[in-house]
Amino acid sequence: MSFLYPRAVMVTRPTQPTGVGAVAYGGEQQSTETPVVATPVPANIQLAKERGKPDANLPADAGKTLWKVFIPLQAVALGTILMRDVITDDLGQRYQVIGPYWNSLGHSCVCERLET
Repeated sequence: MSFLYPRAVMVTRPTQPTGVGAVAYGGEQQSTETPVVATPVPANIQLAKERGKPDANLPADAGKTLWKVFIPLQAVALGTILMRDVITDDLGQRYQVIGPYWNSLGHSCVCERLET
């Protein structure tokens, strides 16, 4: 970890259920994800902005937020992180990548926080 990248994150990829008919639950589960990066990598996580309410628009709904996760160039090969990958930080918070892109400094992923 460093001053610019004070956090540690793991990157996993959800597996797609196979089969048809009466199959097990096919939703997002942490236990069915496969690691994309074998070891924790340094990262910087920043709140990007609030994105409005969920589609149900219930009175008690909290606003959706977008987060930016920055990962340095030497930590993960360019193009490794894809859309719908899940980033889990050192505090156990999980973020789904909705906008992966990279530049000369490394990965910069726009994410939405996953909640249970």
